[in-house]
Amino acid sequence: METQDFLRVINELDFILDDIDEISGQLDLTKAENNKMFQAISGIEKTKRILVELFPSIKSLDYDVREDLTAELMES
Repeated sequence: METQDFLRVINELDFILDDIDEISGQLDLTKAENNKMFQAISGIEKTKRILVELFPSIKSLDYDVREDLTAELMES
């Protein structure tokens, strides 16, 4: 696996968060709907944090890939 494969996953999560934000900004959500949207966003953000921590520490990855991931993910 290449560094870019892992970074693409993180970037996709960012795109999803942006899309959800854009969609919810165009809708008149009820309080309950807004709460559900917040839960969804929080879940995606939590997933992203977990993956950002996990990816560079996967032991089966080549050392260079882990180092590249560490550097790339620290920048973001």
